[in-house]
Amino acid sequence: MATMISEVYEAFKEANVSDATARRAAEAVAAYETRFASLEVKMERIDGRITLIQWMLALLIGGVASLVVKAFA
Repeated sequence: MATMISEVYEAFKEANVSDATARRAAEAVAAYETRFASLEVKMERIDGRITLIQWMLALLIGGVASLVVKAFA
């Protein structure tokens, strides 16, 4: 038996949904919840890499700007 969210199951049961359908829906919601939890971890890694790339780009732009100023000054 797969993991399911009991609150979702109970909500479907109160809405007069059949037992099998309510159970499948609650299991599907639980599956999406675990997918989103693992996605948040990946997003933290991506955010860290984006921050690094932004710093690298800032340093590159600063270096180019200093060379342009040196060439024309």
